[in-house]
Amino acid sequence: MFAFQNVIAQVVPGGGVPNTPEQQSAIDKALCPSSNILGAKMITDVCWEGLFPMYLGGVRFGGKSKYAPNDRANDRACFCEGDIAAGQAPLFGVTLGMWQPTYLMTVVKKPYCFPELNGAQLGSELGLVSRYNIGNQDQSLGDDEDESNQSMYSWHLASFPLMHIMELFTNFSCQQSGYISFDLIWISETLPHHYDPSLAAFIVPESILFANPLALPFIAVDCVASSIDEPMDELFFVNGCWGRMYPLTGDLGSAPNKVEGKSLIATRALYFLSRIGVLKRTMGDDVLCAPKKMPVLKKSQYRMQQIWPMSESSSDESICTGEGGCGGNNGSTSPDTPAALDPNSTGVNLTGEISANQIDQIKLNSLNGTCTHVPGQTSFAWGIWRDAKQPDFASYLIYQWKDCCLDLLKTL
Repeated sequence: MFAFQNVIAQVVPGGGVPNTPEQQSAIDKALCPSSNILGAKMITDVCWEGLFPMYLGGVRFGGKSKYAPNDRANDRACFCEGDIAAGQAPLFGVTLGMWQPTYLMTVVKKPYCFPELNGAQLGSELGLVSRYNIGNQDQSLGDDEDESNQSMYSWHLASFPLMHIMELFTNFSCQQSGYISFDLIWISETLPHHYDPSLAAFIVPESILFANPLALPFIAVDCVASSIDEPMDELFFVNGCWGRMYPLTGDLGSAPNKVEGKSLIATRALYFLSRIGVLKRTMGDDVLCAPKKMPVLKKSQYRMQQIWPMSESSSDESICTGEGGCGGNNGSTSPDTPAALDPNSTGVNLTGEISANQIDQIKLNSLNGTCTHVPGQTSFAWGIWRDAKQPDFASYLIYQWKDCCLDLLKTL
């Protein structure tokens, strides 16, 4: 319980037992923080450029074409027969393909902790406890002898049709998910297999073949592909630089890179929900009229943006090095002379900017040139430093590529 005692010491003077409501509230916030996503962050922290490029009738609008999936629909015109009995009239139009922010995936260290719901803790209040999440909740914070618990995470999937919520492109988009507002869809805490690899094998029996060291060479192959272009959908059993896709549990084993580890949990969640039919394929010429089932996750259909605790929408995250906290720079450091090589400097000031507390800053920019990334891409390209504020929790905005048939007569 060493880590838990450290938390107590930070919020309770003297490290004692909390004896006031304010002290107890501070502890609750430390153990289950609030992301405050449902508010101004829906505008300020969202990667709006991630919506592009958009393809209308095969013509690209905005964005960089290399960020569109290779398997997107190539047809220019489309025709859907419709279903008169279901009230769906036939339509003839042009194809539309674009990235749409559709889901919010939150990965948490503490089960039944909901940062996306302002830090609500629902486990004890609702009696939703078990031997699995009790062990994760208590031991994962300070039991150095239980490495498996230290690498166990839970996930929550919420519908987040941001374009519909913000009333953007409402008559000019592919609204195929049916969701119109923020709503929790699935949580892993209620799934027994999420904490037990043996049970997970019944849902994905092929994990017996792929959840072993034989998958390691393919991890490297998919890692290169994901970092250069897009993930290889043929290698469905690995998730690029982030590791093995199987088993579909929350156990990461030994995961020194928590940024990629939490991202792996988020992608495993997408795979599981695809397997049971919750998520469907919305990319390709054969889904223009209706989505198709996707028992095997098509990784290239998604892009991700870490929206909390350090949003990818801004490349101004600052770090500071040096014995004086980057202070005391005598001006000798320049962009051509790193501080580590400059004996006359105690810090780094590559941008010449000074923060409000008089600490020199350097900017860490994504190598992608945009604020989203594909599943499996090395975190060195988009933010291995994004663990600095909060290592145990993260929320990801999931962008889904959607191809559909746009009825121009109805739109216009």
